[in-house]
Amino acid sequence: MTKEELLKLKQHIENLSEEEKKQRDIYLRRIAEGKIAGPQVGYPSIDKPWLKYYRENPIKEIDPHQTIYQLVFDQENMNDDALSYLGVTWSYKKLKRQTDKCADSFSKLGIKEKDTVLIGVSNTPEAVVALLALNKIGAVSKWFDLRASSNDIIKYANSSNCKCMVAFDMILPKVEKAIDKTKLENVLVMSPASTLPVIKRKLYDLKNKKEGTYQKMPDDKRFMKFSDFVKHGDENAKVEEVEFDKNRPSIMIQSSGTTGKPKTIVHSDYSVTHYANVLPYSDVPVGKGKTALDALPPWIAYGLCCTIIYPLSVGTKIELCPDFDPDALYRYADKFSIAFVAPFHVRYFRENFDKLPSKKLRLFRDQAECITSGGDKMGIEENRDCEEKFGKSLINGYGNNEGLGAITINPFLYNKYGTVGIPKYQETIISYDNENKCELPYDENGEICVLTDSKFLEYEGDEKSTKEAKKVHEDGKVWLHTGDIGHIDRDGYLTLGGRARRVIVRLGFKISAYTIEDEILANPLVKECVAISVPDDAEEHVPMAYVLLKDEVKEEKETAEELIKDKCYEDLKEYEVPKYIKVVDELPYTQNGKYDFVSLEEKGAEYVKSLQNNKKTLKKS
Repeated sequence: MTKEELLKLKQHIENLSEEEKKQRDIYLRRIAEGKIAGPQVGYPSIDKPWLKYYRENPIKEIDPHQTIYQLVFDQENMNDDALSYLGVTWSYKKLKRQTDKCADSFSKLGIKEKDTVLIGVSNTPEAVVALLALNKIGAVSKWFDLRASSNDIIKYANSSNCKCMVAFDMILPKVEKAIDKTKLENVLVMSPASTLPVIKRKLYDLKNKKEGTYQKMPDDKRFMKFSDFVKHGDENAKVEEVEFDKNRPSIMIQSSGTTGKPKTIVHSDYSVTHYANVLPYSDVPVGKGKTALDALPPWIAYGLCCTIIYPLSVGTKIELCPDFDPDALYRYADKFSIAFVAPFHVRYFRENFDKLPSKKLRLFRDQAECITSGGDKMGIEENRDCEEKFGKSLINGYGNNEGLGAITINPFLYNKYGTVGIPKYQETIISYDNENKCELPYDENGEICVLTDSKFLEYEGDEKSTKEAKKVHEDGKVWLHTGDIGHIDRDGYLTLGGRARRVIVRLGFKISAYTIEDEILANPLVKECVAISVPDDAEEHVPMAYVLLKDEVKEEKETAEELIKDKCYEDLKEYEVPKYIKVVDELPYTQNGKYDFVSLEEKGAEYVKSLQNNKKTLKKS
C-alpha cells in the first residue's frame, strides 16, 4: 500500500459516524479473534489487532468530563477503604472530609483558580489530600523530586510564580536556603508521621533526633505545619468548586532529564480523567475489593496517576509506601493484590524471595494477583524466571510523563514476554518513519507515536519543545512523539528497540544501545548491563558498557571484562563491540526507576579521560 493510499484509507475511516466506527471495531475484533475471515491492511492503526484483548465491559463507567476531585469521590460507598499507610486506614469519607477542610484552608490563604502551589513531598495520606484540595479549587499542583537542590527549588517556584509551597520536613534546610530568592509567602510543612497515632509520631521524632535527622520548625512566620493548616479549615464551608475545564492546567511534573534538558510537563484534568475512562477496559485486576501497593514517588506520572488517582477512581484501596527503596516490594509482600513497582523492586524481590517469612509468603500467595512493572525494560528470560519464582503474573508496561504514565500495558491474561504490551482502550500506537512522514507496517522499527487524549498540554515556557513532542500528522491529528524506537507485531504488542536519543554514532555507523545490552545480557556471567556513548580521541564517540555480574560468578573483574568482550566480538558487528567494558558493583537509578544514563555517561567520560591521561604519562616517561 502506498503512502497516498494509506492516508486516503485513514481519512475514510475518520469520516465514519460514531456508530459506524463502533460496528467497524466489532468487525475487527471478530477478525482478530479468528471468528471470521477478513482483510488485514498490514498497518496497526487500521487493523487495530489489540481490540481482542479488552474487556467487553469496563470495571467502572467513568465520565472523563469532570475534575480529578469529582473523579475520586464518585463512589457508591464512601465508607469503603481508600488509603492505608503504616497501619492507619482512611475511608473515602475521611479522605473527602480532610480534603474539603484543606480546600477551605487554601482558599482562606488566598489560593485561587490557576494559582500554582509547589509540592515536594512523598507518599502520605496528606499528600493525597493536598493534591485533591488544590484540584477542587482549580489550583495547579507542581510536583518535584525531594532530592532537588536549593537552586532547583528556586527555579521551580519562580518559573510558576508560586507563593505557596507544601514541603516535607526533611527538605527544610534546602527550603530555608532558597525561600528568600523566591516569592514564597507560605511553606506548609508536612511530616511522614503526621497522620499516625500520637505514640507513633513521638517514636518517629525520637528516632530522628537519635539519628540526627530531626528537623525543627524554622522560627519564621512563613512556615507552618500542614496538619495545623488543615485543622483551620471547615469541611462544611461553601468553598466554590471549580467547573470542569478541558484545557485548564491541573498538574505539573518534572521530567527526569536523563536524555536531555529537564522540562516541566503540564497536564490538565482531562488528561487524567480520560486516562481513568479508558484503562478500566484493560484486564488489569483493579477495582472494588482490591488493594494496590504504591511503591513509586508521586512526583512522576506513573506514581501520581497510575498508582494513586486511577486506583482511587475505581474504588481500589491504596497501600502507600513511604519510601521507594529496592526492598519495598519485599517488605509489603503481604499487603496487596496488585503492586505498581519499578524493575529494581522486582529484581530485589526475586533475589530475596526465598528469605520471605512463612506467614508473609503465605499471605502473598493467597492475596497477590499481579505485579506491574514500568519505567525500564525487563528481558524475556528475566520475566519468565520471575513469574515462575513468584507464581504470579508479572506484566510490563511502557509510558512517559508526557503521556501521563502508561501508554501501553501487557494484558494480565495474555502477557507477552519481551514486549511492553498493547495501547489503552480507544488509543492508537504506531511505528513512525519521520523522514518519509508515514506509519510503518508491522515489525518495522520507527519512532513510537501515540494518539491519546492523555497527552500533556505543554512544556512550561518551552513552546519549541512542545511542538517537537506534539506533532500534527498528515491525518490532521495531533500525535505524541515519544522519542523511543520500536515496532508493533501482528497481535498489536509493542517491542521497544531503543531510545532515539540513545543512538551511538561511531564513525558514521549508528548503533542502538539496546542492541549491545541485549547481547551482553545473554552472556551467562551478566546480571545487568547499560551501554552508553563516551568520547574518544580516535573515533569521536564509541560504545562503553557497564556490567553487573551475577552473584555466583567467581571470575575477577578484569577476567570477566575480557570474557564479555570476547563474546561481543562473536555476537556483534565489529563496530558495535564496546571499546570499553567495566564491571561495577551497582548501577545508578533515577527517581523514575530508570537507569541513570546521564550519571553513567559522566562517569564514563571521566573513566576514558583517566585512561588517556595514563597513556600520555607512560609515553612521556
